[in-house]
Amino acid sequence: MGFYAIIALLNAIISSILGLFVFLKNKKSLVNRTFSLFCLAIAVWSYSYFFWQIAITQEKALFWSRVLMAGAIFIPIGYLYFLFALTKKIKEKGRFLNTSYLIFIFFFLSNFTPLFIKNVVPKLGFPFWPNPGILYHPFILAWLFCAFYSVYFLAKEITISTGIRRAQLKYVFIATVIGYSGGITNYLLWYDIPVPPIGNWAISLYLVIIAYAIVKYRLMNIRIAIGRMAIYIFSFLSVIGISFSLVSLNNRLLQPISFNILGPSIIVIAVLFFQFFFRLFEKLASRYFYYTFYSYQKVIGDLGKKLNKILNLKRLSSLIVDTLIKTMQLDRTVVLMREESGHYAILRNIGFKEENGISLVKDNFLTKYLERTKKPLVYEELFLAQKETVFKKEKENLEKLQENMKKIEANLCLPLFREDKIIGVIVLGRKISGDPYSQEDIELLTTLSTQASVALDNARLYEKIQDLSENLQEKVDQQTRELKEAYEKVNKSYQIEKKAHQELKHLDEAKNQFIMATQHHLRTPLTIMKGYVSMILEGDYGKANRETRKKLVFFQQSTEKLIRLVNEFLDISQFKVGKGVLNLQKVKIEDLVREIIKEIKPEVENKGIYLKLEKPASLPFVQIDPSKFKEAIYNIVDNGVKYTEKGGVIVNIKRQKAGTILIVVKDTGIGMSKEELDGLFEETFERSKGAKKLYALGRGIGLYIASNIIKAHRGKIWAGSPGKSKGSTFYIELPTK
Repeated sequence: MGFYAIIALLNAIISSILGLFVFLKNKKSLVNRTFSLFCLAIAVWSYSYFFWQIAITQEKALFWSRVLMAGAIFIPIGYLYFLFALTKKIKEKGRFLNTSYLIFIFFFLSNFTPLFIKNVVPKLGFPFWPNPGILYHPFILAWLFCAFYSVYFLAKEITISTGIRRAQLKYVFIATVIGYSGGITNYLLWYDIPVPPIGNWAISLYLVIIAYAIVKYRLMNIRIAIGRMAIYIFSFLSVIGISFSLVSLNNRLLQPISFNILGPSIIVIAVLFFQFFFRLFEKLASRYFYYTFYSYQKVIGDLGKKLNKILNLKRLSSLIVDTLIKTMQLDRTVVLMREESGHYAILRNIGFKEENGISLVKDNFLTKYLERTKKPLVYEELFLAQKETVFKKEKENLEKLQENMKKIEANLCLPLFREDKIIGVIVLGRKISGDPYSQEDIELLTTLSTQASVALDNARLYEKIQDLSENLQEKVDQQTRELKEAYEKVNKSYQIEKKAHQELKHLDEAKNQFIMATQHHLRTPLTIMKGYVSMILEGDYGKANRETRKKLVFFQQSTEKLIRLVNEFLDISQFKVGKGVLNLQKVKIEDLVREIIKEIKPEVENKGIYLKLEKPASLPFVQIDPSKFKEAIYNIVDNGVKYTEKGGVIVNIKRQKAGTILIVVKDTGIGMSKEELDGLFEETFERSKGAKKLYALGRGIGLYIASNIIKAHRGKIWAGSPGKSKGSTFYIELPTK
């Protein structure tokens, strides 16, 4: 086996492994897919180059030289496609790219004819070297144009890029120059220039530089794990071993099988055996070398469920730190919570010295920097930030921050945000494996920080509520004791009773203020969430792909349900403290009912039942609060739809004497017993087993809220039912003035 055959085989193995690994790490990424296709073109060229070099007949040499040119034809255009995807210029360069593809496809179709390669002849020590056809010459011009344009395009992009993107493109630029410089040596001998393809080794060097950029600067959003790469290498070597064995066995036969048949057969066998060897080596590595992988989605999903169930700050911070240590395989982690004074307190620390963890946030520069950048701060990227800044003071602060992070061995600072304000910071050390943080890691941590921020802020608010509740109870107990003493001392009771009354009044006002504050703190973030999701769906932050839109629509629907749930609970609280203020307006009640029917219509159609409105020709205006009264009627109609499987719901509006109207909501649903009717509009109402089975998510408070709203409008509400499985009827009487 000659030198050029060995180099070709090395290029083939490296390009195959890197291309497959990049593709499997993120199949949905256009950058990853285009790079993998480029690697495939190199692999086709390299494997064919190898078989061309070891060919022993003119027929085989001609066949493999044509196959290798099939790969070579798509290398330059495939590389341009990758560069445009990497720099997000696909749309801008779409026409240029499509035209180029048509040209190179034309070359590909002519490749297996004498118009592209005439024959193979001995040349400069090579037993078989291709002779170019008439179409080969324009191909070389197109190849050179793509090569020079790639270098020019990258140089231009570097000048307008900043930060880590600039560092990534620099390495890609260096790799491009080296790769094309080596590749061009393959075409000199075609024109009888006595220079052999001595630059083929540069292809492997190009791939090594790209691999380094992937590890160092998170190029293409992947992380090269040494263990997984080893599994790929051993799997490929095993497949190659089988292939060589089959070729060797074939050569020993009395009548060897034609290589035109044997070659494709070996490729099919190699593909089939690769998965077998990959699973085998992965299993061995897991058993003997403690080689493990973690699932991004599983970690996020499991942690999200746990965070929502914990309202204790210490337990919550311990869960976060333990999950990070286990998932990321870190040597140290600390959770710092920002207090109202601006100082930080340590919630949970593993590995860091306490004074070191606090020293990082003492000068407040880190907090301001994270609030401005709104993304995790990676230690390795601080030197890029220093190069980019034009302010001397900020550069000095960044240098100081870098020294401090190095001193305490902190590798990453993860900000915790609530409404654009930092409420805490999670400081992470290095990975035990020594690997840098990959883009996948950064995305995992960013998602985790969003969930942790909400959970920690809720836990902190819960602790404040508990403190307030304890203080309130303590004050109430104190006043009770004073009242008892005053009762025993009749002569002094007047002043003490007056004082107690004033204190209790203040406490009641504090309770009311607390409920109103809770209303603000619950509704505001939910409204913001709803607004941002709508903006994302409308494309304000760029066009989302189909799968992302599907998830966002689900998230939007869940947020709407949560907003409705919060409104229900807050309505109860407001009526309890006497704050259920009505904004009365003149409204046509039939218009309001039509809006409700329109909103519930998708669920009605989905269940295959009917929902109708019956009313006289004209109805008087009514003085109601549109939003609150709509919520009351919505709850009643929605209940009828939810608990009706066959038939449907009819809403009937009647004009009565004595200045009232009657709204009747009749359904053919599961009905109610007399016992259920008796407590139907109470706060403590318990839904029947049949209702729970039919609609598991019901809370049993909708009718209680509806009753309060209707009573606040000086109306009446009652219900009737012939019994189980015989439907129900709700009656709402409302004055027209």
